[in-house]
Amino acid sequence: MEAGIIDATIFILGLVLLIKGSDIFVEAASRIARSFGVSEFLIALVLASIATTLPEVTVSAISSYKGNSGIALGNAVGSALANIGIILAISAMIMPLKVDKIASENSLIMLGATTYAWLLMMDGEISRIEGISLIIIYLLFLTYLYKRHITLEELEGEGNGSIGREVAILFLSGGMVIVGAELVVDSAVKIARALGVPEVIIGVTLVSIGTSLPELANSLTATLKKIPNISVGNIIGANILDILMVIGIAAMIRPIHVDPSIMKTVMPMTLAVMLVLTISLFRNNKVGRKTAVVLLGIYSYFLYLIIQGKVYIPG
Repeated sequence: MEAGIIDATIFILGLVLLIKGSDIFVEAASRIARSFGVSEFLIALVLASIATTLPEVTVSAISSYKGNSGIALGNAVGSALANIGIILAISAMIMPLKVDKIASENSLIMLGATTYAWLLMMDGEISRIEGISLIIIYLLFLTYLYKRHITLEELEGEGNGSIGREVAILFLSGGMVIVGAELVVDSAVKIARALGVPEVIIGVTLVSIGTSLPELANSLTATLKKIPNISVGNIIGANILDILMVIGIAAMIRPIHVDPSIMKTVMPMTLAVMLVLTISLFRNNKVGRKTAVVLLGIYSYFLYLIIQGKVYIPG
């Protein structure tokens, strides 16, 4: 009984950190965009995604160093699928997400990077050299964004001090969101087990979606605040980071053995939701409710396959 009260208290504390941190995070991202004079989508694509995905990069690097590089691959691909199939879909169901034109080209970059990663998996392994190539592609991606969308004149304004403060707030609030997500997931798993919820259900819902909880909180907050550029930008940026940096760093440290279900099922389904998103953005720069239904349908089928034991994600 006492343990249950403690878990419930931790769950509520985590929820408070998650909600409040997301609120501060989204507002900081919006203020940074205004200070730079660039799209909120661009700030979310780079800074916001790094702030929420950096822990995954760190955990994946440690896992690979300890000989568990398959966990890094499973988490990266599973997270990318959940980010679009659940998070973006739910956000679009709440409110159609109308975004800037640059969203479509970056969605295409995400799709291309994921296709390249999938091709690397065809021989059953991602080598160190292939991992380095993924990292190089991400660095080239950042260079492309900088040269295309940001000029030195924009960075030399009088607001540099305030921008530095806002960036610090962004990363600190991102930390609040991540800690809150960890507390919510860990306590929720303990509560579910105490209530007798089957392990497979816990794994499919709480554990598998848990790594994407920061993105979920931030995207839903941005949607409710009617800032769809941050909602969509954070998801696309996080996915590009997951595929290129999380997998790349893990493979560079130790070659990754690719589980057949990742290559044959999870990656194609991840590419499917990315393709649906990209087509939707190229059509009208919007993620509407019809697109959301298709994305949710794909992810629901994915969950069905996991429950049936037909798909296994390391980690």
